[in-house]
Amino acid sequence: MNVSEIIQTHVREHPEKTAIIFEDRRISYAQLDDLVNRAAEALVMRGYGRGDVLSLFLPSLPELIIGYLGTVRAGITLNLVNAMLQKTEVAYILNDCRSKGVLVDLARLPIIEAVRPDVASLTDVIVLEKEGRGAYASFLAMLDEGAGTFEGPETKGSDLCHLMYTSGTTGWPKGVMATHLNIWHNCKKFGRVHFTPDDVLMVATPIFHCWGLVNGTFGMLSAGGTVITVERFYPEKTLDDIERFKPTAFQGVPPMYNLLLKQPDLDKRDISSVVFCLSAATKMPENLIRQVEEKMNWRYAEAWGLTEVSCVGATSPYTETRIGSCGRGMDDAVMKVIDEKGATLPPGRQGELCVRGTCVTNGYLNKPEATADAFDADGWFHSGDIAYMDDEGYAYIVDRKKDMINVGGEKVFPSEVEDMMLEHPKIKDLVIVGIPDDLRGEAPKAFIVPGEGETLTLEEIREFCKPKMAPYKIPLAVEFLDEIPRLASGKALRRRLRETNS
Repeated sequence: MNVSEIIQTHVREHPEKTAIIFEDRRISYAQLDDLVNRAAEALVMRGYGRGDVLSLFLPSLPELIIGYLGTVRAGITLNLVNAMLQKTEVAYILNDCRSKGVLVDLARLPIIEAVRPDVASLTDVIVLEKEGRGAYASFLAMLDEGAGTFEGPETKGSDLCHLMYTSGTTGWPKGVMATHLNIWHNCKKFGRVHFTPDDVLMVATPIFHCWGLVNGTFGMLSAGGTVITVERFYPEKTLDDIERFKPTAFQGVPPMYNLLLKQPDLDKRDISSVVFCLSAATKMPENLIRQVEEKMNWRYAEAWGLTEVSCVGATSPYTETRIGSCGRGMDDAVMKVIDEKGATLPPGRQGELCVRGTCVTNGYLNKPEATADAFDADGWFHSGDIAYMDDEGYAYIVDRKKDMINVGGEKVFPSEVEDMMLEHPKIKDLVIVGIPDDLRGEAPKAFIVPGEGETLTLEEIREFCKPKMAPYKIPLAVEFLDEIPRLASGKALRRRLRETNS
């Protein structure tokens, strides 16, 4: 079993069909397979083999897809580095996984050159571009020079496929060890739930993140459809591209939908080709879901998961989606909600969401204690998400356990407050965090990005909240920002905001 084989059926049966669209480029299934073979052959010729780790440090380009599939086809372990990371973070990751080489674009090459003396294992640097590469090998040149035929080593489902590092919102990132079976199963089953060969999916989320790569890109390629790759999300350009390329499905994260809905000319755009959209990575506010369905006329489907579960553990097709729910366990995934003592809770009771099944990965590289804390001996992954389930097995995410705010003994989940506050017409984006409070221990604080040309005050915000929520949930303080700091996945960097008030 090898993840790169997800395209083989379509290469044989529909070789000329477009697999990837990127700007004005079109890559057919036959061309994709040829490029993957060329990449695999070139890497083996450079001395890479089983047990070696190659890091990809690239933006969301087709070459990331080709580099990933070529690396794993050659039996090499891939380490996918978030393209937004900086020197200290990159050095830590390359050292932790003992990366032998890195494939990088010219924009990020200075970071690699700066950290290379501190990464003893790093002996090879491959630059994406042909021009301006200096003494480095060029990946694009390697693809041009390859023969396009490759007989790779046999890989088993239990073999390590990739190392993908968690976001590191609480301390240093952890390298999640995903096998070929983990990724094969996750993309194939997700694709079977959501996609058909006739679909064209716009993946607006970064493909250096597992949601955009494994479930969006590979999910669609496994189904034999077409993927539109987006280098970076800009709401106005995204609407332009929807009108231009006519996708049937759209994959994003909640902040993207919020920004699309706030585009002033949305009602004049022809976005009718999109039948349904997908969201994950962080909880989608229910009012945003309803606006997407009412103002954009897109059906909605949600997924839940983390890097540790390959990355989707629960989802449902848009025809079976329940607003507020992230769906049911995907394929053989079994979910349960437990209390603080580990006892399974009945439907309707809130606790920590746990999942068991093929989606669960092998834990964290070089971190046995962290692995034991999150992956128990019975195969359950303890997610850290607070959730409840209904009688039919649908899960409803409340918030992250670590983000819960304790206001004098009352639990406040930031996503609930954010959901209600996003209804304010002057608020473009916001995030709620807990800050120290002498009287109640903690209190909610709102970090708000006002709409274009809008002004807001704390008093105005509190008056808006009073009829909508309990008094202890109303933000005690507010701070106005130009932009909410977020990860590429769309998750707000709450820790960074909390630290400004510690």
